[in-house]
Amino acid sequence: MDLIKIVKEAGVVGAGGAGFPTHVKLNAKVDYFILNGAECEPLLRVDQQLIKAYTPEIIKGIKYIMDSIGASKAFIAIKGKHKEAIEEVNRCIDDERISVMLLEDFYPAGDEQVLVYEVLKRVVPEMGIPLKVGCVVMNTETVLNINNSVLNIPVTDTYLTITGKIPNPVTIKLPVGTSVGDALNYCGVTDITGMKVIDGGPMMGKIVSNSEQPITKTTKGLILLDENHSLIKKKTISLDRAVRISRVACEQCRMCTDLCPRYLIGHNMQPHKMMRKLSYNFENFKEAEMSFLCCECNLCELYSCPVNITPKSINVFYKNLLKENGLKYEPKNTEFIPRETRDYRKVPVKRLIQRLCLQMYDRPAPLSECIYEPERVKIPLNQHVGAPAIPVVVLGQKVQRGELIGEIPNNALGARIHASIAGTVKAIDDYITIERH
Repeated sequence: MDLIKIVKEAGVVGAGGAGFPTHVKLNAKVDYFILNGAECEPLLRVDQQLIKAYTPEIIKGIKYIMDSIGASKAFIAIKGKHKEAIEEVNRCIDDERISVMLLEDFYPAGDEQVLVYEVLKRVVPEMGIPLKVGCVVMNTETVLNINNSVLNIPVTDTYLTITGKIPNPVTIKLPVGTSVGDALNYCGVTDITGMKVIDGGPMMGKIVSNSEQPITKTTKGLILLDENHSLIKKKTISLDRAVRISRVACEQCRMCTDLCPRYLIGHNMQPHKMMRKLSYNFENFKEAEMSFLCCECNLCELYSCPVNITPKSINVFYKNLLKENGLKYEPKNTEFIPRETRDYRKVPVKRLIQRLCLQMYDRPAPLSECIYEPERVKIPLNQHVGAPAIPVVVLGQKVQRGELIGEIPNNALGARIHASIAGTVKAIDDYITIERH
């Protein structure tokens, strides 16, 4: 079986991150495979429920992956608090090469480089990927999609948690291209006047620009909050304003660095130095290159800083500045030793939820078996790392659910896209809009 070809044809991408094309990730030979079931973002409930609901399918997917990449050992990494899911996995494992790795409940346990250290005690080099230390990492839904691809089922849907200020939080499978507004309507919210929606988790998620924004293969959550909620106010500060405030308010306490997950595994990421640099020698880019090591987990900005300023945004500011000037970070070290204090500086998720003022929204969001069928979807041609897909349909064409509508450009990194509903192609631009028959 040519798993790489099968996965490529099905349009599988990393479902829990930036959407890196999975067929490219499978083109490797390593010793270890790690299923990332950590789901460290507060309030989101996708991975923990998929592991429990689709255990046999996920284990099959792991076996397919192991055979493809030549891995001799696989770990299902999941937080120890998810006892029911763990029991189901242990009951279904039928291969001694696969075992469960229990994680503590801290943020960001699901960061790929943090996870690799938690499981293998190996530090991924600066600017590197897990492949550099002999492993491949994929999240739960990605593995489930790989199993589906073997069954000739392309990626047409995504699982996401819809929570926050809604009557009944839920985790649901929705067709790719469903609008945020339709998703909220399904949950009983028809008017979001005075509220904002976060696409993703509360830490790394972005504010939705409008309710017509479509859900993509990588959407894992929608969180509805009052527009005056402290988290919304923090996420809506412009980069220019963040720079001005940070330049005068930083007290150089080092908390942003001392709690930085990449600093703690031994990388040279020191946000307090980026903050210090704002105050002097602005044009000299020396040392600003370390901003490329920032994983943008937002821990410094939403938890660590005692004066409520924005170290992550400053790292983004410098990243953009460096890219504009054609500069990049060149790692100087080849060996990385985790800081001795690391085990004492992991941020508990419960404490993080309190700091974010989200305690009232920390509720179950049960996996729904209901099938939602929108009348219209707007499927982005670019919802993955790499080049946008090239449309292979024309206006007025009738398509079936699962039919190929976007192909990978020749000799480019990318992913296929497929129709998520049966209907008629009504528009082709940066999106392919389909209306139901």
